[in-house]
Amino acid sequence: MARQQDTLNQVVNRVNDFNRRIRDLEEKIRNMNARVNTLDDSLLDKTQSLSNNMQDLEDEIEEVRDRIANMEVDIKEINREKRKFVSEQQLDEMENFMKLMNPLNSNFVTQNQLEDELDGRETVSKKEVEKMIDRKIKSKQSESKTGLE
Repeated sequence: MARQQDTLNQVVNRVNDFNRRIRDLEEKIRNMNARVNTLDDSLLDKTQSLSNNMQDLEDEIEEVRDRIANMEVDIKEINREKRKFVSEQQLDEMENFMKLMNPLNSNFVTQNQLEDELDGRETVSKKEVEKMIDRKIKSKQSESKTGLE
């Protein structure tokens, strides 16, 4: 009977050992389930956060597109307005004309002086007067050109 008792003790010890192992495995499974649940929650949070960030980025990109479209319209308007301005060449022409007509640098004739001059002559034809005016204009233009150079 001692042998049976030893065998029975061994069987009981083995069953107790198996029960302990099963409890350890169950505890490990519960811990793993808790970890999986934690990872699952974390993954859901990260996914939601990334989704929100993507939506924010898409909204910002749309806003930038709108701003670019508005800038393009503004640039077209500026270009239309720019055509109304005087070009540099036109400004130079006006400046040269003003220098040519500057009373401080030009010798204009008053009406009385012209009448006295004409009275002093016998008769001056209209063509002669035009020739004198043309010579005067050409001399002033050549003076202004040499002055610019």
